[in-house]
Amino acid sequence: MTQRSLPRHVSPRTAKPRVTSLTRRAAVLACCATAVAMLLPAQAGAQSFPTKPVKIVVAYAAGGTIDNAGRRIAEDLGTELGQPVIIENRGGANGIPASEYVARAAPDGHTMLLTSVPAHAGNKAAYKKLPYDTINDFIPVTVLSYQPLVLVAHPSLPANNIPELIKLAKERPGKISYASFGVGGLAHLAGVQLNLLGGSEMNHVPYKGGGPAIADVLGGHVDLYFSGVTTVLPLIAEGKLKALAVSSAKRVKSLPNVPTVAETPGFGSFEAVVPPILMVPAKTPAAVVARLHAALYKVTHNEAHRAKIEKAGEGDVLTSTPEQSMEALKKEVDRLALLFKAAGIEPE
Repeated sequence: MTQRSLPRHVSPRTAKPRVTSLTRRAAVLACCATAVAMLLPAQAGAQSFPTKPVKIVVAYAAGGTIDNAGRRIAEDLGTELGQPVIIENRGGANGIPASEYVARAAPDGHTMLLTSVPAHAGNKAAYKKLPYDTINDFIPVTVLSYQPLVLVAHPSLPANNIPELIKLAKERPGKISYASFGVGGLAHLAGVQLNLLGGSEMNHVPYKGGGPAIADVLGGHVDLYFSGVTTVLPLIAEGKLKALAVSSAKRVKSLPNVPTVAETPGFGSFEAVVPPILMVPAKTPAAVVARLHAALYKVTHNEAHRAKIEKAGEGDVLTSTPEQSMEALKKEVDRLALLFKAAGIEPE
């Protein structure tokens, strides 16, 4: 049997095997098999998720607007996921410790961060250095809702609306104080807007969360606080606090007689709402993120949950997609950077 002749410039050792349609098909099938094999563990993990209790780390102390939002969904979310959902409060420093904790947690969906879009975005402008990357260390699962704030005051404050408050603040420069749940948080930024639009000099006093802030307004240690509506409704009804204005573009149903800040002449551009956002660590599998989003959507769009939001007057249920939530977060980072610059606030 004679060897098949080769061209003179090609030796038997360097001759390349002939590639046929059959070998190409085999190569494609092999690649497909490898891809499927790589996807199977991820799919299996998503199908079995969660395998243990899910922890929602709230970036603020118990009793505030964000904490209430988490506790409102925890039980139903646990039922939907088939595992208990535990609330863990890690308040302080406007949510930075909680954010750092979640950023470093295992990216498996079992640890979630609950904070607000303005607070998380504002920290980037408020602090020179953070122990995490505001955007790249997290995957937003959803923005839950847009919740208005209500500006409440101790009953002894001689002002009952925004015009009277601004007049008083100008008469007492540096003497009127407003609380917040941290530097760069929405309550802080709402006060910044008031000062900018009104030409006043009210002092900012940061707290570790809404609960401690409200306690000091009740005690007369600080004059004002932009609070979540639900948190202070009973206190307003009992006369322990008085409502001066709400921060949304329109009035809220639970406080129909309280005007918006924007109704005051010269304050038409004012709006400050709290969008609670749930996030997981970066590198959490997309299938797990999708599972969490689907469960949250189902929980927040049932009639019982809508009734709670309606009663509290806390705004509309959103449950935005992860992509929409990330877009909102990025836009807020840019907006607050401009606001801090306009207010002359230097990063700490």
